[in-house]
Amino acid sequence: MASRRKLKNTLKFVSSELITDIYFRCLMSKSIEDQKVENLVVEIMDLTHQFVLRTNRPDGKDNPKIVKAYFRKLYSDWQVAMDKVVKEIEKL
Repeated sequence: MASRRKLKNTLKFVSSELITDIYFRCLMSKSIEDQKVENLVVEIMDLTHQFVLRTNRPDGKDNPKIVKAYFRKLYSDWQVAMDKVVKEIEKL
């Protein structure tokens, strides 16, 4: 990512798209339990909030290599978390 602002916008955009997908699936299928949908949406919002907070506090502000490694790890952790969420969405 080129900047923290772009990274935060990407995190928020993807989470909003996932939530939209969940609600769309809920509208199309009446058999989905409301509690599962609500829990999944809350989980997505919590994950997004945690990762946005992590973007504000990089380790080793003076050393660019450490900062770059920090953001690479943050992005890979975020991808793993979103993969888990997507799998849960597919189960709906």
